[in-house]
Amino acid sequence: MLADPPNAAWSRRSKLEIAVGEPERLVRRLIEHFAANDAEISPVTDGASATFFYSQIIMQARPNAVAIEVVAGDDVALSHMKSVAAALLIEYSDGGRPRLKWIGHGTGATSFPNFREMTVARIADVTPHMRRITLSGHNLDERYATHGQHFKLLVPPEGVDRPEWPVPGEDGLPIWPAEDKRPKVRTLTARRVDLGAGTIDVDFALHGDLGIASRWALNTRPGDIVGIRGPIGQPVPKADWYLLVGDETALPAIARTLESLPVGTRGVAIIEVSDESERQSIHHNTDIELRWLYRNGAEAGTTSLLVDEIYAVEMPPAGTMIHAAAGVEYTAFKAIRRYWRDELKLDKKQVLPVAYWRRGRAEGDTVPDDEES
Repeated sequence: MLADPPNAAWSRRSKLEIAVGEPERLVRRLIEHFAANDAEISPVTDGASATFFYSQIIMQARPNAVAIEVVAGDDVALSHMKSVAAALLIEYSDGGRPRLKWIGHGTGATSFPNFREMTVARIADVTPHMRRITLSGHNLDERYATHGQHFKLLVPPEGVDRPEWPVPGEDGLPIWPAEDKRPKVRTLTARRVDLGAGTIDVDFALHGDLGIASRWALNTRPGDIVGIRGPIGQPVPKADWYLLVGDETALPAIARTLESLPVGTRGVAIIEVSDESERQSIHHNTDIELRWLYRNGAEAGTTSLLVDEIYAVEMPPAGTMIHAAAGVEYTAFKAIRRYWRDELKLDKKQVLPVAYWRRGRAEGDTVPDDEES
């Protein structure tokens, strides 16, 4: 018996089947992965379904094969889950890379449904080390205003007059241009979205020209062309009390979250920046206490300011619906996650600690450029 889609409006479907030596083992590994990523797992005949906010994947073991079906409400969610499933099947399959070929909706697509080509429209410095770049494009996906805050920025190589973009293969994964034309990919936050104008404001923390994103932000000019794919993630969850934590890299997400929450929302927001000149005005209608921390000469990622301040926060009474989110350097991420889960015993569905960066490494050093997370 197959699982019914959790939403009757989810009409987009795609499926594939691959031959494997141990189908039950592969299905178990897929289920374990999705369960660890907070999917709702339900049993089906010879397997299980994993349901997320926008899509569902059904996994079944068959004689010497595994059958996968993806169900979603639209082409964007379908495309995303197909790429996630394909990447996991390739990672978990033994005996070399299997050939994966989806059938159903989206078959034969020549571009990703969540891809847009954008043009740099405006550039302005918000603070001495925070630059706002406005991207403009046609038919901007309304999801940027209602769904996740993040997206992938595709930056063409320097000197390329006409960018070339990845296209979907039959396995749902990107087919990239030749290496000399292949764009670099970085994950960023949409600070502000104007669907009517077709624009996205993106704030960049400038830290020299060591990283792809920072170097591009320092050197780009109005009229330059980039690509975007997204949005990524889920909307900010509803809660009775919020704890928002981050350094400069998470400042755009924290500011956008504060501006989106309703009047009277309670909680604490903690933001670490280099010094008082990097403090921004964030106009919001909540009762969330905003605390600014200053490194005052210390290098980013070398202090315990954020972790120490989190320990000093007075948490709300037991039973309060909490949402705690952190976007920080990797060392702080480990400490915060340990404190929230092991010491405070917060449910993993209440917390979202994320390592936005790792000192001494660019994103591409640890995360593949074509990752579809």
